Amino acid sequence: MTQSTRYRGRFAPTPSGRQLEAFGLHWDEAVRWQHDRDAAYQQALNTLANQGLAYPCSCSRKQWRDYPVYPGWCRTGLSGPTQPVAWRLRSDLAKRPIQWHDRLFGWQQFDPETLGDVVLKRKDALWAYQLAVVVDDAEQGITDVVRGFDLLDNTPWQRQLQVALAFPEPRYLHLPLVVTPQGQKLSKQNLAPALADEPRGIRQQLFLALQALDQAPPSDLAQAPVTRQLDWAVAHWSVEQLSPSAQREWPQES
Repeated sequence: MTQSTRYRGRFAPTPSGRQLEAFGLHWDEAVRWQHDRDAAYQQALNTLANQGLAYPCSCSRKQWRDYPVYPGWCRTGLSGPTQPVAWRLRSDLAKRPIQWHDRLFGWQQFDPETLGDVVLKRKDALWAYQLAVVVDDAEQGITDVVRGFDLLDNTPWQRQLQVALAFPEPRYLHLPLVVTPQGQKLSKQNLAPALADEPRGIRQQLFLALQALDQAPPSDLAQAPVTRQLDWAVAHWSVEQLSPSAQREWPQES
């Protein structure tokens, strides 16, 4: 965590954005909304299509549900010419294999073809995460991507897109997932408790987050204001202190 690291302001003024503000986290630029970014995403898709790296696909998930990944039936032409189409990435023709150095888990290598041809634009004309995040990150000058371990295997597709679109490669850091004692990821889907919304709880949860990230904050920081906790975190952040595990349990509140 460095003060020069830039990150994407995508959440305000949604409830998630208000939670970030409550925890003292703010964004560097005005918030950008994906529904305003159609032209930029379409230009990227056109570039990929002109390189033969993107193609329309009429297949439904139900049709290929017995396969581990989409088998590429529409690579050489639509299997259902009268059906609505999504757009997919030709993972077999884009750069492969993909290698990169994760700041916690070290050198990674994937062959994206084994992951399948990811959707870039959905049948309902909404832009998919993989293309949108790559285009937005490049335009906003994002230098560091820090996210959960569950997105590690998204990186190969994103690196393929970055290479094809001549975008710079950011540094990647995938953090261990926080899970319940039963091994479930803490999320609304798994009925995880909501984040605190009052000052004492916010201070305590921020302190526990630093503990969960192996940063060993001093005990007197537990009830310090969020600004002081974040200042300490920025000054003392060390990837080297992180244990390279895929998941860990949330620390117990004292």
